[in-house]
Amino acid sequence: MWLAWDRAIFRAIHLGLHHPLLDPIFKFLTAPGPYKIPIFVLIGLLFLTRRRRGILGLAVLILTVAAGDQLSSKVLKPIFKRARPSVVLSDARPLFGIRHSNSFPSGHATTSFAAAPVVAYVFPAASIAIYVTAATIAFSRVYVGDHWPSDVVGGILLGLSVGFLGRKALIRLERTLSARRRPVEESPSGAPSHPSPAGANRTDPAGTPYTRARPPTGRRGRRRPRGRP
Repeated sequence: MWLAWDRAIFRAIHLGLHHPLLDPIFKFLTAPGPYKIPIFVLIGLLFLTRRRRGILGLAVLILTVAAGDQLSSKVLKPIFKRARPSVVLSDARPLFGIRHSNSFPSGHATTSFAAAPVVAYVFPAASIAIYVTAATIAFSRVYVGDHWPSDVVGGILLGLSVGFLGRKALIRLERTLSARRRPVEESPSGAPSHPSPAGANRTDPAGTPYTRARPPTGRRGRRRPRGRP
């Protein structure tokens, strides 16, 4: 049953939405070509503008995307061994030609949605745009004819799982580093302050020194009542 729906949705997107003006847009989203490296460099520079959070976020982003890509291409695709729609359907018109590699899950959908939670944490004001971009990249994989809709759904779920784990790791890493810096910031000299001994001379807010006086005590340590010798 779900195979029939998968094929119907694929045809509705790949064939029904096909338009010469849309083809270069979705081809660029799925394969930027020579613009790929400049885009990555620009993303890295944007992360560096966030100082410490950006540096930590960039490191976690690279590891998260790499983990999602390996899980998709090296673990799950060899397990499911699903053929691409361009191989199964005779009426498919893939924009990148017929590909005989495994189809499930979509690697583009996995890596895009693995990156989205981490990037959105570093740039919270752009969260909506980040997730819309990830969804558009995932959608482009069906439009160009390289993946079934269920491949994209599986990639989105896998990517979000890996991405939120990466986001959680980034938050914990930030808290750990902040906790280590806090004691140093509280002591300007970097050394712990020692409490002053009891009865030491102190200075009141007006600058007048004073000495803490102890109340007189009797033989048993009680306070001597006033008026008695």
